[in-house]
Amino acid sequence: MAAAAAAVGGRYFCTAGRGLEPFLEREVRAKLGATEVECISGKVFFSTEAAPGELRKLKCGERLFLLLKKHAALAVCRNKGKMLHDIKSLFIEEAKYWWDVLSIWRSLHGCEGKKDDVSQENPSPLKRKSEEETDTAAKRQKTEQVGETVSEEHETEAGGRRVVPEDCQCESETSLEGSSKSSGEKAIANEQLNFSFRVSCRCSGAIAKVVTSQEIGRAIGVALMKQCGWRADLRDPDLEIFVHLNDVQSVVGLPLFRLPLANREYIKTAGLRSTVAWAMASLAAISAGAFVLDPMCGLGTILLEAAKEWPEACYWGADISDSQLEGADVNIRTAGLMDKIELLKASVKGVF
Repeated sequence: MAAAAAAVGGRYFCTAGRGLEPFLEREVRAKLGATEVECISGKVFFSTEAAPGELRKLKCGERLFLLLKKHAALAVCRNKGKMLHDIKSLFIEEAKYWWDVLSIWRSLHGCEGKKDDVSQENPSPLKRKSEEETDTAAKRQKTEQVGETVSEEHETEAGGRRVVPEDCQCESETSLEGSSKSSGEKAIANEQLNFSFRVSCRCSGAIAKVVTSQEIGRAIGVALMKQCGWRADLRDPDLEIFVHLNDVQSVVGLPLFRLPLANREYIKTAGLRSTVAWAMASLAAISAGAFVLDPMCGLGTILLEAAKEWPEACYWGADISDSQLEGADVNIRTAGLMDKIELLKASVKGVF
């Protein structure tokens, strides 16, 4: 229950692009009043009492997670069975732990969940047990099929999607079918949320040479299925469980938002990565009434990020390319910043 208790206090982590961790660290301190901030490669851990609406305003992070577990790296051995057993041990908790986690997640996510009428679906516990035993073989077969399908659905990180490097790192999303079942406690039995779930696993380093993300996801899914009876939904789950295992640590979290923080609704044509553009603009220390010029603005991403974050300044963008200026104009109009950003066609040689 320690992780659930920590989550109530608002313990999170946010992923960041390489080199952007210091920018994100400063941002969570300034915008969220974050405490207990820990910055490592690719992630920033922090505690805050900020509401989800405030958390969503982070500009330098990729994805934001509610932190459930954070441990030292697992000891790697060549025995795949032992490795999977050790990984599953991270998730072996009383069923009430996971229901508490769901309760916390719902309150943050603003999701009421789906309540089942247990008495109508399962009028007899004995009948339910018999049905579960009858369907066990079919479910196991379906689980294997799901796992095989998931392994082919690796994502790439371009414009908000994930990248799978060609070294040991591998990533997959695995989910396993299971029927809802009572946790054994009356309070939980009266609140059968019947959440669907998916396990997104990313492993890199030495552990990836022994077991694959697909195998890890399947093992974790089976463990959770037995404990909570959650059903799986690969494409549109209510709940995603993120697991990252590497040579440094083992981290488990729940994404707070379906879309990455780096997705910007106001950017019609993507150019420079939005998180990088925001970080670059932050280096300018823009103040109210300042005049900001981007002499090679391209699609205007830096200007867009700056004008959104520091709206009391004046912004100009110059570029010699007509196509780039056209794209920048579309972005500016989409963002509704026509009165904030001016564009002109000019060579940087003529500007200075």
